[in-house]
Amino acid sequence: MLKRLLVILFLVPTLVLATQPGTRVHGVVMTPEELASLEAADAADNASAEKPEGNGFVRALKAPFKALGRLFGGGKKKDQNQSKVQRMSNDDAKRFESVAARTVSDGRVITKEVGSDANRTTTVPASNDEYSVHLNKGRDLLNAGELTDAIAELSIALSLQPKSSEAMNVLGVAYEAKGLRRMALESFKAAVEADNDNPDYLNNYGFLLFKNNDLDEATKVLKRAAKVSPNDPRIWNNLGLVQSQRGKFDDAFKSFARAGGEFNGHMNVAAQLSSKGQAKEAIKHLEKAQRLQPESIDVLAKLASLYETTGRVSDAETARRSILALRTFADANNK
Repeated sequence: MLKRLLVILFLVPTLVLATQPGTRVHGVVMTPEELASLEAADAADNASAEKPEGNGFVRALKAPFKALGRLFGGGKKKDQNQSKVQRMSNDDAKRFESVAARTVSDGRVITKEVGSDANRTTTVPASNDEYSVHLNKGRDLLNAGELTDAIAELSIALSLQPKSSEAMNVLGVAYEAKGLRRMALESFKAAVEADNDNPDYLNNYGFLLFKNNDLDEATKVLKRAAKVSPNDPRIWNNLGLVQSQRGKFDDAFKSFARAGGEFNGHMNVAAQLSSKGQAKEAIKHLEKAQRLQPESIDVLAKLASLYETTGRVSDAETARRSILALRTFADANNK
């Protein structure tokens, strides 16, 4: 059944409906029932895809500039140890730069001519106004969480402008929000192939490759994005996540520092190292962060916890006393 549905989507994405003579017909990519079947199949595939142990990056898109302790579900053990691919939430979808689409083989509008030859057809160019109407409507539906209708509108927009990288990109977001990971990847890939100098498309594709645990390809794509847009913190943040997952923490620190400064770079790498059980290495980064911001209660609290874990009881107690002193001083100034 899945194979038949995929053939419908990828090989014949534009279906012409029978109409009265002279009526224009837009391509229909798939029915809601077909979408539901594909969603169930993709969800099963996503659930079976194994990720490296100890990773928890599936939530990263929700808050790309916070310390990774919060990026990864507030440091909760169940998030740090999850090993299955999770589906993107609506909040996740909104974090992608645009809202997206997938390529179709024929973006023409078909009209049936009146005449002796009932099978004779002509083609007329798609209207830019029509394309914009469907694209914008699809975006609005996506933002409202109406995913099936959003996919239908975005698919029509793409059938009208089959080379539209914008429509491809937006449909990719809709597919991922719907749980159709493979189709989302295809859409983002198509958007990048159509416009490989667009940092937003590269960032979206690279991040989804990361979520799908294709770390080598994600690294290549995100490095390309960083080259095109070297001052975009989202790209450097995502690249830092990929590098951390690959165990390249020195590179990850540089990327995180490019994203949010040296302090945040140390905090992010420390959180990643801690989540992987490398407490001693995490402490080194937290101590560097503490030297940069000696009055940070957040840093001191994390240090106290890791000192305790590694048997440095005296250091843990010193950190706690410093926290108490800072809070007492803050309370006194607020009176």
